[in-house]
Amino acid sequence: MSNPYEKIYAVIRRVPRGKVVTYGQVAALAGLPKRARLVGTALREAPDGADLPWQRVINAGGRVSSRGGLGVEEGYQRHLLEEEGVVFNAHGRTDLERFGWDPDAVPRPRGTAARAKKKPRSEAIYQVKAEVKSIEAILRPLGTRERAEGSKSYLKSDLDFMGVTTPDLRAAARDWLKAHPDLDRPALLALAADLWAIHNHELRSFGMELLQARVALLRSEDVDFLEDLLRRSRSWAYVDFIAIQIVGPLVERDARLKARLDRWVKDPDFWLRRSAVLALLVPLRRGDGDWPRFVRYADRLLEEKEFFIRKALGWVLREVSKKDPERVRRFLEEREGRVSGVTRREAEKYL
Repeated sequence: MSNPYEKIYAVIRRVPRGKVVTYGQVAALAGLPKRARLVGTALREAPDGADLPWQRVINAGGRVSSRGGLGVEEGYQRHLLEEEGVVFNAHGRTDLERFGWDPDAVPRPRGTAARAKKKPRSEAIYQVKAEVKSIEAILRPLGTRERAEGSKSYLKSDLDFMGVTTPDLRAAARDWLKAHPDLDRPALLALAADLWAIHNHELRSFGMELLQARVALLRSEDVDFLEDLLRRSRSWAYVDFIAIQIVGPLVERDARLKARLDRWVKDPDFWLRRSAVLALLVPLRRGDGDWPRFVRYADRLLEEKEFFIRKALGWVLREVSKKDPERVRRFLEEREGRVSGVTRREAEKYL
């Protein structure tokens, strides 16, 4: 397929209903990086009657691009997208993290959607909004103002804090789960989403504890939800837990999700790059993980200046060294001059 227009059309035809893609993303996926304008030209020159979901291509700002006229075409495009379930805010912008197409997403198994329609919504049973208030009522008396101020300062966070210790919070999560033995996947995801919708450290942490404790309920497609949490985390306190304790087990269960990690390691957001590395940690610690993939990631990231990337690489190497010190020594020797002091100090801790 040498015609660049045909390459562009082939990408656009892959975008599913209810999802959008940016001009730049189409160009990159078509093997035409930095040629977003060409995508617009190709769409304008698409032949009449072409089977092409053109409406799913929007600009990088999450908006329907202006055609410079009276806005009729833009309004029609937005109408088509809204008919597919895409939501726009009052400023005409859609949330690309929610509605943006991810070509690496693992597709839902055939028939799953139909089965879900027949299943009663467990959110009605748990009355998720009420549960969030109940959880807050459980946690708040466990905290103190002093701990709240100290934790907020330590994490350099703009979230609100109750000042609950980690052991107390985990005990509260265990007690809550014992009281809700019939918690299923839809209710788990809905509750975690509502807990994370609140600007509060302890409520978000409680949601993470529930997801980790019931990770067996999660499916491969739930990595989309977890990626959303990671992008909103902005702190090692949440990123590390989600990547290691929740994403990691999903990747072990479904090797196809490694393609998602391959994308994360190239993401502009360094927290996603850190997550790609740390999602490999637990099996590598056991001695049976994907060492070649870690090496590829490390070789890509070694020259980075970002402290949290350097620290993550050293952390994985340190854990690997506990079972296979020679492997780590060889890794460091072969990359002499490339490994930062932060990474090396962490990696050599047990050597």
